[in-house]
Amino acid sequence: MTKINFYVETYGCSANISDSEIISGILTGAGLNLVEKPEFSDLIIINTCIVKQPTENKILDRIKKIKEKFPEKKLIISGCLPEAYPNLLNTTKGMGLISTHRITEILKVVRKLFNNKQINLLGNTKIEKVGLPKIRKNKTTNIVQICSGCLGNCSYCGTKLAKGTLISYSLKKIIKEIKDAKEQGCKEFWLTGQDISCYGFDIDSSLPELLKNIVEEVKGNYFIRLGMLNPSHILKIMDNMLKVCEDEKIFKFFHIPVQSGSDKILKDMNRQYTVDDFKKVVNKIRGKFPEATIGTDLIIGYPNETEKEFNETLKLIEETKPEWTNISKFSSRKNTKAADLKPLKSETVKERVLIADKLANEISKEKSKKWINWSGKILIDNFGSGRNFAYRCIYLNSKEIGKFVEVKINKVNGLKLFGEII
Repeated sequence: MTKINFYVETYGCSANISDSEIISGILTGAGLNLVEKPEFSDLIIINTCIVKQPTENKILDRIKKIKEKFPEKKLIISGCLPEAYPNLLNTTKGMGLISTHRITEILKVVRKLFNNKQINLLGNTKIEKVGLPKIRKNKTTNIVQICSGCLGNCSYCGTKLAKGTLISYSLKKIIKEIKDAKEQGCKEFWLTGQDISCYGFDIDSSLPELLKNIVEEVKGNYFIRLGMLNPSHILKIMDNMLKVCEDEKIFKFFHIPVQSGSDKILKDMNRQYTVDDFKKVVNKIRGKFPEATIGTDLIIGYPNETEKEFNETLKLIEETKPEWTNISKFSSRKNTKAADLKPLKSETVKERVLIADKLANEISKEKSKKWINWSGKILIDNFGSGRNFAYRCIYLNSKEIGKFVEVKINKVNGLKLFGEII
């Protein structure tokens, strides 16, 4: 298998990026060669996402075109699509499927395909995706999957069909991966999962306990970025969470998806919290860390969303003023409860998205202006940009990736911050 060249194409979240890095690490460790373009490969791996229907459509179209353009190449489809909707993938000779839960068995699929045998590895094996070999896209940043699945059951979510219920990974293995990656030069660690706020609920632990152990046991200069934190679970760990986040190694960055400003819609979504719960979380964070970056997600146009309920969402965003807001149109996902609901008119949804997007951008721009003349330490984690303690991206004239520098922000252009090394 040493002469096989493989190419990996990734869609979706940071957990998917991590899966692709692990797949690449396992295959290169077995002697295969990672290439940057599909035309140079013998094997093409498409790591898929199903969060939104347009993304799924794009991926299915991409798979079709790859099969047409490269009929002689072997093809593996991984990620959420094979597990949630395997019937959408018409497997043919030279094509295999592998569940997101079974990526450690990727070599088995490769061997079968190159022996001209068909194989689909689906189902949940409850593996821990931590401490595995990987080929990182960014040499400074290590994405650490601390859990998989979630404890929610949202009415619209297709990812739940693929990821299943919560599986928290070993605290000791997580710490070892971070230690090892730090020795290899990583200085930024993304703790990721579908909902990391419920980390440890299934193993008698918690996210604050994990963070406390990391900052105590992993010495040196680095940053930790927290992944998605659902309001229903972060409330249960709030005080301990804020206490451990006092440590300067932890970015003051909190991604808390609210999805709607209407209690009725939240109930229909089965989100398991109220608008007041979200406000309570935001107020507690801002009370502790006034300069923290708070991000949220909105789903606009959920079936049966009235004008009144949409306006309640706008009111919530005006009141809480998130530093950034990710806005999505409602996307019906097969085999979910919301898929049976009558959708709103597309023109109505489009109009509401434009209104919400305009408001969110205005708030974000005003928040960005407050950083003018700020000075302090940042980590250069990409070519020409770095992050400060609040995970604000600052553009500057430097390409020394992985270096901590002192900067001063001297310009704001829209949502972008620009600075210079001092």
